[in-house]
Amino acid sequence: MRTFTDAVQRTLLRTPFLPLPDPNHSLYIAKVEVSQTQRGVVRSGNDRSDRPGMAAGLGGLSLTLPSGKDQLRGLIVTRLKVTVSLRRDNHVVWTGQATTVRASGTRMGDPSVVAAALSDALLTWFPRQLPGPLSVP
Repeated sequence: MRTFTDAVQRTLLRTPFLPLPDPNHSLYIAKVEVSQTQRGVVRSGNDRSDRPGMAAGLGGLSLTLPSGKDQLRGLIVTRLKVTVSLRRDNHVVWTGQATTVRASGTRMGDPSVVAAALSDALLTWFPRQLPGPLSVP
C-alpha cells in the first residue's frame, strides 16, 4: 500500500496543487485505495516459439516439452482508486479509477512500476473528471 501512496504523492507533486508537509492543514484529503487479484497464470520467459523444445516419445505419443526457460507467472489485476475530498466536510470533489493487468515476478509487474503507471495515467486527468475507469496497458 505504501508503494501506491508514495506513487500518488509523487504524481500529485507534478500538478498545480501543493501538498503541505502537515496534512492537518490541507484544504483537500486524498484517499488511496488499492486492490490486487490473481486471475490465472501466463507463461513468460526467454523461450521463443521458433526454438525447438525437448521431444519425448512415449510409444505412439510424442510430446514437445518446454526447454525450461519459460515460467508460469500469476496474472495480477491491480486497481487504483483515488478520491479527493474537502477536509472541512468530506465532500468529494474528484474521484478516479485505473486498472492494469501484469504478470507477477516480472519487471513490468513490479509493484513500484505498476504503482507509477496507474498513478501517472490516473492523475494526468486531475482535476478534470474522467469519462470512466481507465485501463492501463
